[in-house]
Amino acid sequence: MKSEDIDLREYLRIVRRRLWLIVLIVLTCTIGAAYFSYNTYVPLYAAQTKLYVNSADAADPFSRGVMNIGQMSSGGGVIETYKEIIRTPIIMDKVVERYPQLDASTEELIRSVSVHALNNTSVMIISVTGFSYERAVMMVNAITDVFVTELPKISPGHSAVLLTEAKLSASPNPVNEQHTTYIFLAFAASLIVSVGIAILLDVLDDRIKDEADVVRVLGVSTLASVPKTRLRSGRTRSRKGTQGRIGEEAYAAVK
Repeated sequence: MKSEDIDLREYLRIVRRRLWLIVLIVLTCTIGAAYFSYNTYVPLYAAQTKLYVNSADAADPFSRGVMNIGQMSSGGGVIETYKEIIRTPIIMDKVVERYPQLDASTEELIRSVSVHALNNTSVMIISVTGFSYERAVMMVNAITDVFVTELPKISPGHSAVLLTEAKLSASPNPVNEQHTTYIFLAFAASLIVSVGIAILLDVLDDRIKDEADVVRVLGVSTLASVPKTRLRSGRTRSRKGTQGRIGEEAYAAVK
């Protein structure tokens, strides 16, 4: 236990000795991470709608020759089925056709949309993510409208009711705002690396730098030590240099 305490004190001594290096590395990395994060950050916005999906022919799982989706599986399986239906060209092509003002392709719509269930209920959430919140709102509302219209045609006996539509907001919040996280990670990583570098430099440095090094290398204790002092300015030294000492002779130079 004593040796562990000695090692810990030695590490603390190294940290104090090279504290300037640790602070320099940490500040440089943290400021650099903050600058990079804030200058390369591109906000992403998400808009969503809520639907209630319903089957009018629950008693007949093969109504009109089409399998009742509600009877195939429950919970997440139903949503997965609707998810695949929404993310197909049969829906997205009609969105592009009916809403040309979106200026979006079928592939872009498929990449932007996501579908999931609300706590394993019959409520389905359709979300669209994009760089513009206004455009995301328009896209998700358009996709929802086409899906509600086309679902009974694709799967007779099934319907979807719009519960909540996406609305514009004066100050939408981005979904990818993580400046603080990146800066904290940079601070923690730079602190660990800088301490490691300080310890490595001290291990590689075999010079005797203080009293502790004398005791460690020579194995003897010191009788006295001379503290570090600051030199006075040249003007102060010159004034003192002109004053003679008692018992000294004065000399003068004649040109």
